[in-house]
Amino acid sequence: MARAADALARWVPADVGLYAEIREAGDLLSALTDPQIWSTLAELVGQPAQPDEVARWRERIRQTVRMEPEEAIRVLFAGGVAFVGEGLGLAHDATVLCRPAAGVSPQALLEKWEARRVLPPERPQTYRLLGSIDVAEFDGLLCFGDPFPPNGFFRQMQQFAADPQARSLADDPVYRQLLARVGDEPTGVLFLRLARAAPLPVPSIPPGSQPGSQPASAPVLPNLGGPLRGAQNVLFALHRQGPLLRFTVVSDGKPEAIAAAPLKLAERLPRQTLLAWEGLVDYVGLGEKFKELPQGNFLRGVFELPQQVDALERFIRSLGADTCLAVGPVLPQGRAPGAPPVPALAILLETRDPAQAAEGVLQVVRAGMAAYLVFAFQRGLPLLEPIRQERLGENPVSVLELSPLLKAAARSAVGEVHCCWTIHDGTLIVASHRDWLREIIAARSGQVGTLGRGPEPMSSQPAGRETIIIALESGPLADIGARWLDYLRSTRPEVFDERWWRERQPGGGEVRLGINVTPEPEHKRLRVNEVLPNGPAKGWLQPGDFIVGYENRRFATDDIVAETRTALSQRPHARWVELLIERGGQVLRKRVPLPFINPLEALQRAVAIARIAERVTYRDDYSDVAGPRGYLTVELRTGAAPPRPQPPGP
Repeated sequence: MARAADALARWVPADVGLYAEIREAGDLLSALTDPQIWSTLAELVGQPAQPDEVARWRERIRQTVRMEPEEAIRVLFAGGVAFVGEGLGLAHDATVLCRPAAGVSPQALLEKWEARRVLPPERPQTYRLLGSIDVAEFDGLLCFGDPFPPNGFFRQMQQFAADPQARSLADDPVYRQLLARVGDEPTGVLFLRLARAAPLPVPSIPPGSQPGSQPASAPVLPNLGGPLRGAQNVLFALHRQGPLLRFTVVSDGKPEAIAAAPLKLAERLPRQTLLAWEGLVDYVGLGEKFKELPQGNFLRGVFELPQQVDALERFIRSLGADTCLAVGPVLPQGRAPGAPPVPALAILLETRDPAQAAEGVLQVVRAGMAAYLVFAFQRGLPLLEPIRQERLGENPVSVLELSPLLKAAARSAVGEVHCCWTIHDGTLIVASHRDWLREIIAARSGQVGTLGRGPEPMSSQPAGRETIIIALESGPLADIGARWLDYLRSTRPEVFDERWWRERQPGGGEVRLGINVTPEPEHKRLRVNEVLPNGPAKGWLQPGDFIVGYENRRFATDDIVAETRTALSQRPHARWVELLIERGGQVLRKRVPLPFINPLEALQRAVAIARIAERVTYRDDYSDVAGPRGYLTVELRTGAAPPRPQPPGP
């Protein structure tokens, strides 16, 4: 990729909300055809999908370009490929822009595909492929997209290519400024506008219809930390070094003055840690947030118990800012034979006053027990045993047994669960399992290997300038996740059925599209008057649209409201409903995403993604006066899994 990374950005409109370009990465692109990874990425860009659709997608590629997907990647994307859309979550009609391999003529490919010329326009020359996919050819490039949405993104790309005076992304000052901060010749670039400066283009609306609101604009992400804090534009640049993928993350967020002490908790964690997060937390401010929770909230109730207020405030003042969360595998007692390792959680808190922190955490736990006691009596739940005192080596440890709270089926799978804590070397450590607490103390004491290792060791980070450190051992996580999937298939096969999760959704699983409509029974359609903010239909439907059917069928009765409710409740796929939309005189199929929680599906996707990488690390860097910057390193898995430290257990 050229220094300005404008190999393809020169042929993209300046106001795009999502731009991803990569070169010489056929192995990475081929990995994306894994069913779970493909469906995950499809949802991220706003097009929900099922893993089993990959087979149909691969067959569609064979029919359209008459190549196997892997060959199509090698031939079509050899000179670079870009994915271009309106924005994150709004890229359902995005385009793919690519430069074929050297010596491969776009015209020869079009002849091979028996593409039909589409008129107009004369420029760029546009052709129709099998499956109603259009491809525009200009300047040795091919641009694939959906031609049918009115004012869709493919049509915007056509208009841009036909206007030699149009400003490109490569000329956009924000894009250029961010690109100048990421190093020379990146292998790939991902550019996101987190908040668009102007609304999206107004689509054609049928005569006689008046929109009730402006079209949806791209979503604004919450005010996240690191380089995303306060940012409106963010850029990820990839520099590949063999199996290492090094991403530099920059944004236009405001520079911050960081004067904190170096973060040192994570590097002393055990070597078998699966996930570590370390950052700075304002506990005094967090305590104030608890007071703002609604009346009756459990956490607020714990914080406001009259006999605990002073003790809790003293506890908060005893804590420093440095905080670390650590997840690791354990083999607790009480598990069913053959049950996989269980993820254990620990939180490590820097203390200003260790003795006060030890007394404070005891008061917090006792306050929680008192609140739970009232809750348990009301609902007939198991009671908790008193806190007991134990020792792990030379360390006194307090233990609250939580195992009785688990249902019998869950207890057989995960075994014992505790809330145990101690002060070690001035750090308060609270863990969900005694074995994990023991292993953390051993690592901090130098008795076992620690996490300070890998392609970008934590000890190499610039001292005193970080606010966040993340280390993810994705390879081991994938291995443990796969073992859990196998275990559940043999012991609880029903949880792999989507219908099982439909019956257990929050709020009973009833969903709404988030629109206000007017029925027009004489035409068998619903007129969309308003699309509510943050509703499922936001960005998919627009005021002035007409809903004329669902699942590729038009409404069959005059009671179209009842038919729509039936379509939602009996939809074939829980994660979306497919609607037939009439817009601008054309009938479009819109796959509208719906809220749906399926932890097993999330685990399957996490395992598939984690199998690609052995480990991932991230750190912030505030040494750049131009703004915050982050470094993300992904170490690809290149062979068999390396030997793993055994999880602690009985």
